Amino acid sequence: MPATPRPTLQPTLLLVRPAAQAAQQAQRLAAAGIAALPFCVEDTVADDAALAVLPQQAAGADWLVFVSPSCIELAWPHLAGLPLAAKLACVGRASADKLAALSGRTVLHPPQGNDSDALLALPPLQQLSGQTVLIVRGDGGRPQLGETLARRGARVVYAEVYHRVPVEADWTLFDRLAASNPALLITSSHSATLLFRQAGAARQRALLGCRFIALHPRIAATLQQLGVTRPLLAADETALCALFAARQQP
Repeated sequence: MPATPRPTLQPTLLLVRPAAQAAQQAQRLAAAGIAALPFCVEDTVADDAALAVLPQQAAGADWLVFVSPSCIELAWPHLAGLPLAAKLACVGRASADKLAALSGRTVLHPPQGNDSDALLALPPLQQLSGQTVLIVRGDGGRPQLGETLARRGARVVYAEVYHRVPVEADWTLFDRLAASNPALLITSSHSATLLFRQAGAARQRALLGCRFIALHPRIAATLQQLGVTRPLLAADETALCALFAARQQP
């Protein structure tokens, strides 16, 4: 597991996402003046069997669709250097930028939005009759993307390259910071549910006293179901930095 960044400022943001992604994001946010720390309630474990057959699956695909940064980090090393004819696509801009940097290729992605709906609205994915789409994801991913592409004529294949595993968050860190009202960035509905489950009755009040930032309205809705009254939305890091900048204005 990557070493936890240690901001010189009092942390104002806890990153509720897998450890490697959280550590990388904390470093980027530090450069923008936002002191953040990883606060992981689940992590990802590579599925070696799925990764072993990935090159063969990709060789027969017309499209490779990556649904998260974790998918790219795990899968692309197994595909780099192969003579792939498939076009590349990602659900969000951040993932697309990451994949474009690794592959040196153009990556289709929504100009706005970071979900399956936004990707599915793009013209190149409207008519897919006779084409094979390989969706690279974690186990138990949402079915909407594949089901919609199948209705548009695609032969949809899945490469589930990682498993999600729960991990115990650093609640000692949370207890130390709770009085300063930190914000928590929530990157999936599953993580939101695990966070509140781990907190238990003893920490529910302190947790609900924090500020919550969600990457997507669907995650915000989950937070509201868990008792969060006014979750904020920040679709990407640019929006996140703008949100913190606005709150620091006199």
